[in-house]
Amino acid sequence: MGRQNLAPGGDSGSAQPTVLILGMGDTGVLTAAHLPKSCRVVCVTTKPFLVSGQELGHRLAEHASWRRDYLLPLHKLRRLADIEIIHGKATAVDSEGRSVTVLNPGGDQIRLAWDYLVIATGVGNGFWRDDDLDTADGIEQRLAAQVASVAAADTIAVVGGGPCGTSTAFNLKRRYPGKAVTLCLSDSLPLPGYADATRRHHRDQLLQQGVSLVTGSRAQLPADAELCQMAGGVLRFADGTPDIPADLIIWTTGKLRPHTAFLPRDMLDAQGFVPTDVHLNVPGYQRIFAIGDVAATDPLRCSARNWAYRILCRNIVDRIADRPPSARFDPPAARWGSILGLQPNGLSLHAATGRRWRVPRWLVTRFLYPVVVRRWIYGGTRR
Repeated sequence: MGRQNLAPGGDSGSAQPTVLILGMGDTGVLTAAHLPKSCRVVCVTTKPFLVSGQELGHRLAEHASWRRDYLLPLHKLRRLADIEIIHGKATAVDSEGRSVTVLNPGGDQIRLAWDYLVIATGVGNGFWRDDDLDTADGIEQRLAAQVASVAAADTIAVVGGGPCGTSTAFNLKRRYPGKAVTLCLSDSLPLPGYADATRRHHRDQLLQQGVSLVTGSRAQLPADAELCQMAGGVLRFADGTPDIPADLIIWTTGKLRPHTAFLPRDMLDAQGFVPTDVHLNVPGYQRIFAIGDVAATDPLRCSARNWAYRILCRNIVDRIADRPPSARFDPPAARWGSILGLQPNGLSLHAATGRRWRVPRWLVTRFLYPVVVRRWIYGGTRR
Protein backbone atom coordinates (compact mmCIF):
# COMPACT_ATOMS: atom_id res chain seq x y z
CA MET A 1 0.00 0.00 0.00
CA GLY A 2 1.11 3.52 -0.68
CA ARG A 3 1.82 6.08 2.01
CA GLN A 4 1.47 9.83 1.78
CA ASN A 5 2.54 12.43 4.32
CA LEU A 6 0.72 15.71 4.80
CA ALA A 7 2.49 18.35 6.90
CA PRO A 8 0.92 20.26 9.76
CA GLY A 9 0.48 23.98 9.92
CA GLY A 10 1.33 26.62 12.50
CA ASP A 11 3.82 24.92 14.78
CA SER A 12 5.73 23.61 11.76
CA GLY A 13 6.30 26.91 10.02
CA SER A 14 2.95 27.74 8.38
CA ALA A 15 0.92 30.77 9.46
CA GLN A 16 -2.11 28.59 10.16
CA PRO A 17 -2.25 25.88 12.84
CA THR A 18 -3.78 22.65 11.55
CA VAL A 19 -6.85 21.34 13.37
CA LEU A 20 -7.57 17.76 12.30
CA ILE A 21 -11.10 16.51 12.96
CA LEU A 22 -11.75 12.77 12.90
CA GLY A 23 -15.41 12.06 12.17
CA MET A 24 -17.96 14.13 10.27
CA GLY A 25 -21.22 13.31 11.94
CA ASP A 26 -23.28 16.13 13.38
CA THR A 27 -20.74 17.24 15.99
CA GLY A 28 -17.74 16.91 13.68
CA VAL A 29 -19.45 18.96 10.98
CA LEU A 30 -20.55 21.66 13.43
CA THR A 31 -17.07 21.91 14.93
CA ALA A 32 -15.45 22.21 11.50
CA ALA A 33 -18.03 24.77 10.40
CA HIS A 34 -17.46 27.05 13.41
CA LEU A 35 -13.70 27.05 13.80
CA PRO A 36 -12.20 30.42 12.81
CA LYS A 37 -10.65 30.92 9.38
CA SER A 38 -7.32 31.53 11.09
CA CYS A 39 -7.12 27.73 11.42
CA ARG A 40 -6.37 25.28 8.67
CA VAL A 41 -9.10 22.68 9.18
CA VAL A 42 -8.72 19.15 7.80
CA CYS A 43 -11.45 16.56 8.27
CA VAL A 44 -11.47 12.78 7.91
CA THR A 45 -14.79 11.07 7.24
CA THR A 46 -15.86 7.54 6.40
CA LYS A 47 -18.92 8.92 4.60
CA PRO A 48 -19.13 11.45 1.73
CA PHE A 49 -22.46 12.54 3.26
CA LEU A 50 -23.46 13.84 6.64
CA VAL A 51 -25.59 10.80 7.53
CA SER A 52 -27.15 12.01 10.74
CA GLY A 53 -27.81 9.55 13.54
CA GLN A 54 -30.78 11.67 14.60
CA GLU A 55 -34.47 10.94 14.05
CA LEU A 56 -34.39 7.20 13.43
CA GLY A 57 -38.19 7.09 13.53
CA HIS A 58 -38.46 9.59 10.68
CA ARG A 59 -35.64 7.91 8.77
CA LEU A 60 -37.81 4.79 8.51
CA ALA A 61 -41.32 6.28 8.49
CA GLU A 62 -40.93 9.62 6.66
CA HIS A 63 -37.84 8.95 4.61
CA ALA A 64 -38.24 11.73 2.03
CA SER A 65 -38.46 14.49 4.65
CA TRP A 66 -35.67 12.90 6.71
CA ARG A 67 -33.39 12.98 3.65
CA ARG A 68 -34.01 16.68 3.19
CA ASP A 69 -32.96 17.56 6.73
CA TYR A 70 -30.54 14.82 7.79
CA LEU A 71 -28.76 13.46 4.70
CA LEU A 72 -26.49 16.15 3.29
CA PRO A 73 -23.57 15.82 0.85
CA LEU A 74 -20.64 17.37 2.68
CA HIS A 75 -19.47 19.30 -0.37
CA LYS A 76 -22.77 21.21 -0.41
CA LEU A 77 -22.35 22.72 3.06
CA ARG A 78 -21.22 26.30 2.56
CA ARG A 79 -19.15 26.56 5.73
CA LEU A 80 -17.10 23.56 4.63
CA ALA A 81 -16.24 25.09 1.26
CA ASP A 82 -12.66 26.02 2.26
CA ILE A 83 -12.06 22.95 4.42
CA GLU A 84 -10.09 19.94 3.24
CA ILE A 85 -12.23 16.81 3.55
CA ILE A 86 -10.50 13.44 3.24
CA HIS A 87 -12.55 10.32 2.60
CA GLY A 88 -10.98 7.63 4.75
CA LYS A 89 -10.85 5.89 8.12
CA ALA A 90 -8.38 6.58 10.91
CA THR A 91 -6.35 3.51 11.86
CA ALA A 92 -3.73 4.90 14.27
CA VAL A 93 -2.84 8.03 16.24
CA ASP A 94 0.69 9.08 17.17
CA SER A 95 0.24 11.66 19.91
CA GLU A 96 3.94 12.43 20.32
CA GLY A 97 4.62 12.77 16.59
CA ARG A 98 1.23 14.50 16.14
CA SER A 99 0.06 12.42 13.20
CA VAL A 100 -2.83 10.17 12.27
CA THR A 101 -2.69 7.25 9.86
CA VAL A 102 -5.72 7.04 7.57
CA LEU A 103 -6.84 4.24 5.24
CA ASN A 104 -8.46 5.58 2.08
CA PRO A 105 -11.04 3.77 -0.11
CA GLY A 106 -8.31 2.65 -2.53
CA GLY A 107 -6.51 0.75 0.21
CA ASP A 108 -3.64 3.22 0.55
CA GLN A 109 -2.49 4.65 3.85
CA ILE A 110 -1.78 8.32 4.30
CA ARG A 111 -0.32 10.06 7.32
CA LEU A 112 -1.89 13.34 8.31
CA ALA A 113 -0.04 15.71 10.62
CA TRP A 114 -1.84 18.01 13.02
CA ASP A 115 -1.25 20.71 15.57
CA TYR A 116 -4.57 20.06 17.34
CA LEU A 117 -6.72 16.93 17.10
CA VAL A 118 -10.48 16.58 17.57
CA ILE A 119 -11.91 13.08 18.08
CA ALA A 120 -15.54 13.06 16.93
CA THR A 121 -15.77 9.51 15.57
CA GLY A 122 -19.03 8.70 17.31
CA VAL A 123 -20.38 5.27 18.22
CA GLY A 124 -21.97 2.30 16.55
CA ASN A 125 -25.60 1.74 17.50
CA GLY A 126 -27.82 -0.81 15.79
CA PHE A 127 -28.03 -0.73 12.01
CA TRP A 128 -28.11 3.06 11.58
CA ARG A 129 -24.75 4.22 12.98
CA ASP A 130 -21.40 2.72 11.97
CA ASP A 131 -17.89 3.66 10.90
CA ASP A 132 -17.81 1.63 7.69
CA LEU A 133 -15.88 3.23 4.85
CA ASP A 134 -18.82 3.97 2.55
CA THR A 135 -19.49 5.31 -0.93
CA ALA A 136 -22.43 7.49 -1.88
CA ASP A 137 -24.01 4.61 -3.82
CA GLY A 138 -23.53 2.25 -0.88
CA ILE A 139 -25.27 4.65 1.48
CA GLU A 140 -28.21 5.11 -0.89
CA GLN A 141 -28.64 1.37 -1.41
CA ARG A 142 -28.58 0.64 2.30
CA LEU A 143 -31.11 3.38 3.10
CA ALA A 144 -33.44 2.11 0.39
CA ALA A 145 -33.20 -1.45 1.71
CA GLN A 146 -34.04 -0.32 5.25
CA VAL A 147 -37.16 1.54 4.13
CA ALA A 148 -38.21 -1.45 2.00
CA SER A 149 -37.82 -3.80 4.99
CA VAL A 150 -40.24 -1.69 7.01
CA ALA A 151 -42.77 -1.44 4.18
CA ALA A 152 -42.76 -5.23 3.69
CA ALA A 153 -43.34 -6.15 7.35
CA ASP A 154 -46.79 -6.66 8.85
CA THR A 155 -45.54 -7.12 12.41
CA ILE A 156 -42.69 -5.00 13.83
CA ALA A 157 -41.02 -5.34 17.22
CA VAL A 158 -38.83 -2.49 18.47
CA VAL A 159 -36.52 -3.43 21.35
CA GLY A 160 -35.32 -0.65 23.63
CA GLY A 161 -37.16 2.24 25.24
CA GLY A 162 -34.71 5.09 24.69
CA PRO A 163 -35.46 8.02 22.38
CA CYS A 164 -34.61 6.01 19.25
CA GLY A 165 -36.88 3.12 20.19
CA THR A 166 -39.71 5.36 21.39
CA SER A 167 -39.59 7.52 18.27
CA THR A 168 -39.31 4.55 15.94
CA ALA A 169 -42.27 2.67 17.41
CA PHE A 170 -44.48 5.78 17.53
CA ASN A 171 -43.68 7.03 14.04
CA LEU A 172 -43.95 3.63 12.36
CA LYS A 173 -47.38 3.08 13.89
CA ARG A 174 -48.48 6.56 12.82
CA ARG A 175 -47.17 6.03 9.28
CA TYR A 176 -48.50 2.45 8.99
CA PRO A 177 -51.58 2.16 11.22
CA GLY A 178 -52.38 -1.30 9.78
CA LYS A 179 -49.11 -2.79 11.00
CA ALA A 180 -48.79 -4.35 14.46
CA VAL A 181 -46.03 -2.45 16.26
CA THR A 182 -44.71 -3.57 19.66
CA LEU A 183 -42.21 -1.71 21.82
CA CYS A 184 -40.30 -3.83 24.35
CA LEU A 185 -38.61 -2.11 27.28
CA SER A 186 -37.00 -3.43 30.43
CA ASP A 187 -38.37 -0.63 32.63
CA SER A 188 -41.98 0.29 33.35
CA LEU A 189 -41.61 3.56 31.42
CA PRO A 190 -39.74 4.55 28.26
CA LEU A 191 -36.98 7.17 28.05
CA PRO A 192 -34.59 6.56 30.95
CA GLY A 193 -32.61 9.70 31.71
CA TYR A 194 -35.55 12.01 31.00
CA ALA A 195 -37.79 13.67 33.57
CA ASP A 196 -40.57 11.45 34.97
CA ALA A 197 -43.26 13.68 33.50
CA THR A 198 -41.71 13.28 30.04
CA ARG A 199 -41.52 9.51 30.46
CA ARG A 200 -45.19 9.20 31.50
CA HIS A 201 -46.31 11.48 28.70
CA HIS A 202 -44.63 9.35 26.06
CA ARG A 203 -45.95 6.12 27.49
CA ASP A 204 -49.44 7.57 27.08
CA GLN A 205 -48.63 8.83 23.57
CA LEU A 206 -47.47 5.38 22.49
CA LEU A 207 -50.59 3.70 23.82
CA GLN A 208 -52.90 6.28 22.23
CA GLN A 209 -51.15 5.76 18.89
CA GLY A 210 -51.82 2.02 19.11
CA VAL A 211 -48.35 0.74 19.95
CA SER A 212 -48.36 -2.40 22.12
CA LEU A 213 -46.03 -2.12 25.11
CA VAL A 214 -44.15 -4.98 26.74
CA THR A 215 -42.69 -3.50 29.94
CA GLY A 216 -40.49 -4.77 32.73
CA SER A 217 -39.04 -7.57 30.60
CA ARG A 218 -35.56 -7.73 29.15
CA ALA A 219 -35.30 -9.34 25.73
CA GLN A 220 -32.48 -11.80 25.16
CA LEU A 221 -29.92 -10.08 22.96
CA PRO A 222 -28.50 -11.86 19.93
CA ALA A 223 -24.89 -11.66 18.79
CA ASP A 224 -23.57 -8.16 18.14
CA ALA A 225 -23.70 -8.71 14.37
CA GLU A 226 -27.44 -9.43 14.53
CA LEU A 227 -28.07 -6.23 16.49
CA CYS A 228 -26.90 -4.36 13.38
CA GLN A 229 -29.31 -6.15 11.04
CA MET A 230 -32.93 -5.57 10.10
CA ALA A 231 -34.54 -9.01 9.94
CA GLY A 232 -37.48 -10.98 11.26
CA GLY A 233 -37.43 -13.59 13.99
CA VAL A 234 -38.71 -14.42 17.45
CA LEU A 235 -38.05 -12.28 20.52
CA ARG A 236 -37.41 -14.31 23.62
CA PHE A 237 -37.29 -13.16 27.24
CA ALA A 238 -35.38 -14.56 30.19
CA ASP A 239 -38.20 -14.01 32.72
CA GLY A 240 -40.87 -16.18 31.10
CA THR A 241 -42.62 -13.41 29.14
CA PRO A 242 -44.22 -15.07 26.09
CA ASP A 243 -42.15 -15.06 22.91
CA ILE A 244 -42.98 -12.41 20.31
CA PRO A 245 -42.65 -13.41 16.64
CA ALA A 246 -42.17 -10.46 14.26
CA ASP A 247 -41.61 -9.96 10.55
CA LEU A 248 -39.09 -7.27 11.48
CA ILE A 249 -37.11 -6.73 14.69
CA ILE A 250 -35.47 -3.33 15.20
CA TRP A 251 -32.84 -3.34 17.95
CA THR A 252 -32.48 0.04 19.69
CA THR A 253 -31.05 -1.27 22.94
CA GLY A 254 -28.43 1.43 23.41
CA LYS A 255 -25.58 -1.06 23.26
CA LEU A 256 -23.08 1.50 22.02
CA ARG A 257 -19.78 0.59 20.42
CA PRO A 258 -17.38 3.57 20.53
CA HIS A 259 -15.36 4.03 17.34
CA THR A 260 -12.03 4.19 19.12
CA ALA A 261 -10.11 1.06 18.06
CA PHE A 262 -7.45 3.28 16.44
CA LEU A 263 -6.65 5.16 19.66
CA PRO A 264 -3.98 4.28 22.26
CA ARG A 265 -5.42 2.29 25.15
CA ASP A 266 -4.32 4.88 27.72
CA MET A 267 -6.49 7.46 26.01
CA LEU A 268 -9.67 5.45 26.72
CA ASP A 269 -11.79 4.53 29.73
CA ALA A 270 -12.77 0.97 30.63
CA GLN A 271 -15.69 1.02 28.17
CA GLY A 272 -13.58 2.33 25.28
CA PHE A 273 -14.86 5.93 25.33
CA VAL A 274 -12.58 8.98 25.40
CA PRO A 275 -12.55 10.76 28.79
CA THR A 276 -12.48 14.55 28.78
CA ASP A 277 -12.27 17.31 31.34
CA VAL A 278 -14.81 20.13 31.59
CA HIS A 279 -13.12 21.87 28.64
CA LEU A 280 -13.53 18.79 26.36
CA ASN A 281 -9.76 18.35 26.54
CA VAL A 282 -8.48 14.76 26.81
CA PRO A 283 -6.62 14.53 30.17
CA GLY A 284 -2.87 14.35 29.66
CA TYR A 285 -3.08 15.54 26.04
CA GLN A 286 -3.26 19.33 25.81
CA ARG A 287 -3.62 19.30 22.03
CA ILE A 288 -6.30 16.59 21.80
CA PHE A 289 -10.03 17.13 22.32
CA ALA A 290 -13.08 14.88 22.08
CA ILE A 291 -16.75 15.66 21.48
CA GLY A 292 -20.01 13.88 20.80
CA ASP A 293 -21.11 10.38 21.68
CA VAL A 294 -17.52 9.12 21.69
CA ALA A 295 -16.60 11.51 24.53
CA ALA A 296 -17.17 10.33 28.11
CA THR A 297 -18.18 13.76 29.37
CA ASP A 298 -21.08 12.39 31.44
CA PRO A 299 -23.24 9.23 31.55
CA LEU A 300 -25.51 10.55 28.79
CA ARG A 301 -22.60 11.81 26.60
CA CYS A 302 -24.40 15.13 26.29
CA SER A 303 -21.66 16.88 24.31
CA ALA A 304 -23.35 15.38 21.25
CA ARG A 305 -25.93 18.10 21.90
CA ASN A 306 -26.22 21.21 24.08
CA TRP A 307 -24.12 23.52 21.86
CA ALA A 308 -20.93 21.77 22.95
CA TYR A 309 -19.25 22.49 19.59
CA ARG A 310 -19.19 26.20 20.50
CA ILE A 311 -17.35 25.42 23.72
CA LEU A 312 -14.89 23.20 21.90
CA CYS A 313 -14.12 25.81 19.24
CA ARG A 314 -13.53 28.48 21.87
CA ASN A 315 -11.16 26.24 23.82
CA ILE A 316 -9.19 25.27 20.71
CA VAL A 317 -8.71 28.97 19.98
CA ASP A 318 -7.52 29.44 23.56
CA ARG A 319 -4.99 26.64 23.20
CA ILE A 320 -3.72 28.07 19.92
CA ALA A 321 -3.24 31.45 21.65
CA ASP A 322 -1.36 29.69 24.47
CA ARG A 323 -4.11 30.49 26.96
CA PRO A 324 -5.81 28.05 29.36
CA PRO A 325 -9.21 26.87 28.01
CA SER A 326 -11.86 29.30 29.20
CA ALA A 327 -15.18 27.64 28.30
CA ARG A 328 -16.71 24.88 30.42
CA PHE A 329 -19.08 22.16 29.33
CA ASP A 330 -21.56 21.52 32.12
CA PRO A 331 -23.95 18.74 31.04
CA PRO A 332 -27.60 19.02 32.10
CA ALA A 333 -28.87 16.63 34.75
CA ALA A 334 -31.54 15.20 32.44
CA ARG A 335 -32.02 14.94 28.71
CA TRP A 336 -34.20 17.44 26.89
CA GLY A 337 -35.40 18.39 23.41
CA SER A 338 -37.54 16.72 20.77
CA ILE A 339 -38.20 12.98 21.01
CA LEU A 340 -40.80 12.09 18.37
CA GLY A 341 -39.66 14.63 15.79
CA LEU A 342 -41.94 16.70 13.60
CA GLN A 343 -45.57 15.56 13.71
CA PRO A 344 -48.66 16.73 11.80
CA ASN A 345 -49.50 19.12 14.66
CA GLY A 346 -45.96 20.43 15.13
CA LEU A 347 -42.81 19.74 17.13
CA SER A 348 -43.04 18.93 20.84
CA LEU A 349 -40.04 19.96 22.93
CA HIS A 350 -39.34 18.69 26.44
CA ALA A 351 -37.33 20.56 29.04
CA ALA A 352 -35.04 18.78 31.49
CA THR A 353 -37.64 19.58 34.18
CA GLY A 354 -40.39 17.71 32.31
CA ARG A 355 -42.16 20.82 31.06
CA ARG A 356 -43.17 20.59 27.42
CA TRP A 357 -44.30 22.97 24.72
CA ARG A 358 -45.21 22.68 21.07
CA VAL A 359 -43.87 24.61 18.08
CA PRO A 360 -46.46 24.86 15.28
CA ARG A 361 -45.66 22.83 12.18
CA TRP A 362 -45.67 25.86 9.87
CA LEU A 363 -43.07 27.58 12.06
CA VAL A 364 -40.85 24.48 11.99
CA THR A 365 -41.04 23.90 8.23
CA ARG A 366 -40.78 27.56 7.20
CA PHE A 367 -38.39 28.93 9.78
CA LEU A 368 -36.90 26.56 12.36
CA TYR A 369 -35.45 23.94 10.00
CA PRO A 370 -34.59 26.00 6.90
CA VAL A 371 -33.44 29.21 8.63
CA VAL A 372 -32.31 28.41 12.17
CA VAL A 373 -30.94 24.88 11.65
CA ARG A 374 -29.85 24.74 8.03
CA ARG A 375 -28.79 28.35 7.44
CA TRP A 376 -27.74 29.67 10.87
CA ILE A 377 -26.36 26.60 12.68
CA TYR A 378 -24.99 24.65 9.68
CA GLY A 379 -24.24 27.72 7.56
CA GLY A 380 -26.46 26.97 4.58
CA THR A 381 -26.11 24.68 1.58
CA ARG A 382 -25.28 25.22 -2.07
CA ARG A 383 -27.77 24.18 -4.72
